[in-house]
Amino acid sequence: MTTPFWCIFIAWLLAYPPSWLAVLWMLKNGGFDNHLPRRQALQLQGFPQRAKSAHYNSLEALPGFAAGVLVAHLGGGDPTRATQLAVAFVAARCVYIGLYLADLAALRSTVWTVGMTLNGLLFLLPVLK
Repeated sequence: MTTPFWCIFIAWLLAYPPSWLAVLWMLKNGGFDNHLPRRQALQLQGFPQRAKSAHYNSLEALPGFAAGVLVAHLGGGDPTRATQLAVAFVAARCVYIGLYLADLAALRSTVWTVGMTLNGLLFLLPVLK
């Protein structure tokens, strides 16, 4: 399996620790409502709300990233460049999640833009031969 394909798997894994942090917070502060967890998540504020939001955003970014990796691979994009872009995207997502949890909104948005630019370049790799 290629490094960019591994990066898809890693990006998928990265989506879950923020959610676990929110669930741990809920367990410590009144309990986790397993019957209506999404309703409970909508009522969160502060850190646990940011953790859930980081989780949701990570899941939202995943399909586009996976598609970008597949387009780069199937379209014959430079494998070295695809690897660099995929690894950089995963690194940006790690930083993004940390910034989300730390409530550094402006910097988080900047890192999000970097990640989406890297993702867009994956789509363009076959054209940029």
